[in-house]
Amino acid sequence: MGVKSKQRIAPKKAAGTRRAPSKKIVAAKEIVEEKAEEEFELPSSSEDEDFGGFSDSADDEEIAEIPAETISEPQPSSAHTVIKPKQKLQKSQEKTKTKRGIIYVGRIPHGFYEEEMKKYFQQFGEITRLRLSRNKKTGKSKHYGFIEFALYEVAKIAAETMNNYLIFGHILKCSLVPKENLHEDIFNGANTKFKVVPWAKIARRKNDAPKTLEKWTELEKTSELNKQKKQQQLKSKGIDYDLSSL
Repeated sequence: MGVKSKQRIAPKKAAGTRRAPSKKIVAAKEIVEEKAEEEFELPSSSEDEDFGGFSDSADDEEIAEIPAETISEPQPSSAHTVIKPKQKLQKSQEKTKTKRGIIYVGRIPHGFYEEEMKKYFQQFGEITRLRLSRNKKTGKSKHYGFIEFALYEVAKIAAETMNNYLIFGHILKCSLVPKENLHEDIFNGANTKFKVVPWAKIARRKNDAPKTLEKWTELEKTSELNKQKKQQQLKSKGIDYDLSSL
């Protein structure tokens, strides 16, 4: 029998182990990296011009040299800022700038009072103040008044239109009055309903109020003095009449 040749069996590599790179591969990598560094060059100034909006290192140094004082920092604004609308301000300014007009209305008929006058004259324009002159004691109309319009031109048109106008059997007399010729209190009590003071009722309550003994004695003395004065007046005129019995 022939002798069988023995075959060498290579040992199996352990799982998870890698062979270390050879020295030749490491040297080749280093040569490639050195060549790449030599070939890489920075762009020239001419190339910088092609990139619009970007500056070179010299420009960056100039920007860095700007003093900090020239750079204005944004001031902190408070959280409670109130913004007024421009339209309201403009309207208020226009109202203050406009000149108002005042007209005098005379020969006002009975029954043509504040409410009726305002309704009638509002057809010309906006009325700011209206005052009908009244008797303070009786509250009756004195048949004249004053009307103030928001615009001077409107007051002028109203005075020209309503002058010599027949209403309730009375011919109205209207005229434009300069503000300088009027008293500053001419519109006191305007745009309010006139209330008549009941003077007779007040006097009646005062007379009927309970009085003290001192007040009664004082009233009796004054009554006696008045009788004596009246008695002397009658005697001086030749009238013999005794007032003591009264």
